[in-house]
Amino acid sequence: MALRAFAEKDSAIIISKKWDELTAEYSTDAVRMPPNMPVVEGRDAIRKFLHTYPPVKNFNFQLVDLQGEGNLAYMRGAFNITFMISDSNSVSDTGKILIVFKKQTDGSWMRVVDSWNSDLSPAK
Repeated sequence: MALRAFAEKDSAIIISKKWDELTAEYSTDAVRMPPNMPVVEGRDAIRKFLHTYPPVKNFNFQLVDLQGEGNLAYMRGAFNITFMISDSNSVSDTGKILIVFKKQTDGSWMRVVDSWNSDLSPAK
């Protein structure tokens, strides 16, 4: 299935910070729902949001489930990520993500909504 390709290349895109390549996977009116932050609406806003990420030391995406019918599909996954906060300081997280795809008139699939959150307890 063509949608598996999204999952297979996700880790490499994130680690290399190829934000324009990732952004191209989103429809122009896509929505990202990051944890503990306002909704990010539209491809251009998503691109700007991604460019604010600190350097990524490690990212691993694991496809858990992929379902679809007609022109809609969803992908459920798990991730672990390590961001570099400074040259010698990093922070790691694990969590889950849900991505909704919509088939376009040309037959391609685009991300239309994604949301993710941490498996870690909130900081006190």
